[in-house]
Amino acid sequence: MKGLVFNYNLHRLAIGRIAGLFCLKGYLTKLAYLQLKNLPYPQLKGKDWAVIKTKYCGICGSDHKQVFLDGNRDNPMTAVISWPQVLGHEAVGIIDKVGHNFDLKEGERVVLNPWISCIPRAVEPICKACNEGKNTLCRNFKKGILTPGIHTGNSSDATGGFAEYFPAHMSMAIPIPDDLSWEQAILSDPFSVAFHSVLKVYPLPGSICAVYGCGNLGLLTILILKRIFKDITIVAIARFSHQAEMARQFGADLVIKSYPAYKIIEKVADYLNYDLYYLKKKKPWLIEGVDYLFDTVASPETLETGLRIVKAGIKPQLYSQNSSGSIIVTGVSSPARFEWTPWYFKEIRIIGSNAFAIEAYEGRKEHAYFHYFRFINEGRINPASMITHKFSLSEYKKAFIAAHVQNRFNSIKVAFKFEDDGKVYDS
Repeated sequence: MKGLVFNYNLHRLAIGRIAGLFCLKGYLTKLAYLQLKNLPYPQLKGKDWAVIKTKYCGICGSDHKQVFLDGNRDNPMTAVISWPQVLGHEAVGIIDKVGHNFDLKEGERVVLNPWISCIPRAVEPICKACNEGKNTLCRNFKKGILTPGIHTGNSSDATGGFAEYFPAHMSMAIPIPDDLSWEQAILSDPFSVAFHSVLKVYPLPGSICAVYGCGNLGLLTILILKRIFKDITIVAIARFSHQAEMARQFGADLVIKSYPAYKIIEKVADYLNYDLYYLKKKKPWLIEGVDYLFDTVASPETLETGLRIVKAGIKPQLYSQNSSGSIIVTGVSSPARFEWTPWYFKEIRIIGSNAFAIEAYEGRKEHAYFHYFRFINEGRINPASMITHKFSLSEYKKAFIAAHVQNRFNSIKVAFKFEDDGKVYDS
């Protein structure tokens, strides 16, 4: 089978880094770390494993950041992953081969639940986090029958959807409802990431929410706040005009350009009729402000701006999940200094939000994917219009550049499309 292999080799990393100084395609030269190779068909890791034939696989922001070396080598996550990697965790496909104890059949459509925590690793007893349905916080990402890795695509054993086939444990293969299109199924993972972040604070009717960044996670956050929750005012902060247009389509009440940063603060104050405070002309801040800010970028600039526009924390009781004055972080960017005085002065909570798991909402406690399927079935959402580009695996250079340079291609969600299985599922 064909697959894209990322190999952590200092010599190849150096070639990619140097060549990338001249153009983006330089990162993707055949002499660098990412190569399209012929790979062996995946082995079943156990009787409760299957091999999935890939139909589509979305390119996550973390994927193209890794491909273009946009990160720090001392990132602590590298302590729980292994190489070589076949990336791709937003995968959907058709079961091609099953182990004796696998409870689905060959030919069924499934979406990947990518977390390789205690159960896929055959670790017993499972850790407390996994027992509580919080497998993203598993304590055993380096143990069991698999090489280190937190999810499909960053373990050398659990290869991902940037290949024609990938392995999956029974707990990782979730059947796709018959009335769901492939395009809708591709977005199960990023929708669930956004849904998990909103449930961190559970905004009440009448809340004012800002969403910083209108890529995949930002747009899905807007959609959730507007279509799943009730009576939420949304201020969207978008970098590009095509993102701003989709933010409006998804329900944003006000869309602001992401630069210059001081203009964001001024426009929020003007829209909400709140007082501005200035140290100097381009460094304003608010004490009153938005109730919640969902930061899907999490750069030093976005965090500093967020601290300036979020209102001072108000807790109506000793502890309340929906206390205002909170920043919920779903993005990851390289660290740097920023002015964080408003953090302590306004008693703002900064909350990390990691992926998704079992989620409780509207009286149901189930995996986030099943909430997503229900919302689509009930006609409350349909985010499929976010998928703007599809490429074959052989076009991987074009695909990664389109995902990375969104303003040039007007791209939002970019995906790999694999060989047609002859069946028509798309709506």
